[in-house]
Amino acid sequence: MTSVPFGTGNTGTLFELIQRVDEFEDSDRSHPLVIYAQRGADAGRKSPALVCPRGEGDSCTLDPSLSQVLSVEQAREVIRVWSAWRGGVTPSPEERFRAVMFFSQNGAFLPLESDREGM
Repeated sequence: MTSVPFGTGNTGTLFELIQRVDEFEDSDRSHPLVIYAQRGADAGRKSPALVCPRGEGDSCTLDPSLSQVLSVEQAREVIRVWSAWRGGVTPSPEERFRAVMFFSQNGAFLPLESDREGM
């Protein structure tokens, strides 16, 4: 895994940035990295998105049309839990996206039943 310093490749579609959450360096606990997107938790795959430190006024110009989806650390945890609940399976890009967005919208991990229901 290659770490990406903040400011390098921190924009893209929401789908792209969720695929890359493990690449972002998130070492400053006082200003954790956050994923922002147009429409926030209701954003779609192709929504413009940005990873930016929370509370950093000058290091990140936040477009007023963007709102918080989830912190990078929360997104990582969602993906770890998804995998652990499924016996260590590595999630596909679509599964990563669905799990992160489910957590963003519901404040809960994507249940196993949703795999069978085709949520």
